[in-house]
Amino acid sequence: MAKKNHYDEAALAPVAEINITPMVDVMLVLLIIFMVTSPLMMSQLPVTLPKASSAPSENPKEPTVVSIDAAGNYFIDAGDGLGPIGVTGEGLQPKLIELSAVDPDQLVFVQGDSKIDYGRVVDLIGLVSASGFSKVSLKSTKLQGAVGEAGIVPVP
Repeated sequence: MAKKNHYDEAALAPVAEINITPMVDVMLVLLIIFMVTSPLMMSQLPVTLPKASSAPSENPKEPTVVSIDAAGNYFIDAGDGLGPIGVTGEGLQPKLIELSAVDPDQLVFVQGDSKIDYGRVVDLIGLVSASGFSKVSLKSTKLQGAVGEAGIVPVP
């Protein structure tokens, strides 16, 4: 009687798994190549930059300060050395439009009394922005014992 070989069918089946060892070897070689060549690619062009012909401004422009006090009175300090000028509620926006026509990039600080309703300060910020100024900030003072300095909080 002939002897039969008893092999397991699963042992003779082809392996369907991917051998990742060659792929890892290739990736490591590429990594080394890129590590060696990347500093060579970072070289800068030799460029001679031109010299600036203008001197920096020695006297920066004073910002305009628009204030509202506890009684609801408006004041504008245009930074011209005349000090704050009282303005009525109806005359505020025409005066701001007049100032923005001269310099729309002028920095404007809005400050309100701590006793006044916050909504009125927000309305004042909106009025200043609607008058043509693009740089409007809210001015505040430092709290005692607080971290930071007396600051200016930018308003978008």
